[in-house]
Amino acid sequence: LNGEFHIRLSSDNSYEMHLIEIPHENRKIEISVSDSKPLKFYILFELHQEFELYISWEDLVGKIMKKFGSKDVLVGSEEFDKHYLIKSNKPHAVKDLITREIQNAFLKYNIYSLSFQAVPKTNNAELIAVIQRTPGNKEMILELINAFKLLADHLKQERIVR
Repeated sequence: LNGEFHIRLSSDNSYEMHLIEIPHENRKIEISVSDSKPLKFYILFELHQEFELYISWEDLVGKIMKKFGSKDVLVGSEEFDKHYLIKSNKPHAVKDLITREIQNAFLKYNIYSLSFQAVPKTNNAELIAVIQRTPGNKEMILELINAFKLLADHLKQERIVR
């Protein structure tokens, strides 16, 4: 995938973080994991239009919030909509972004959360996904890389990013 692998140590050398950078078009997908932090995917984008998206496990608090009128964006998949709470300032765009393939990756690997939000005082936005505590195997990482490439492509097609 023409990526790079780096090992970074904490300032006191007590733990290490593994970082993989995979190029995709004019950006890179950063994948990190350490002894103290879960597997995380990160992509920095140049914004084309305002857009925010938050996806997280629908836990007890989320279910209570929905009972009291909090609006949840639905993508049309019963299994995905039951498992995840979705918030966005542009709910109509979410269905096009979170395709069946991306939904399947979320469900298969039990992705904990995803956020897409603007970086204050810049024209950039960050996509951050927390996957899980254990990094999994090569097949899992490759499937997640493909899902995040697809999501990045859809963000560009919808003219949310440049």
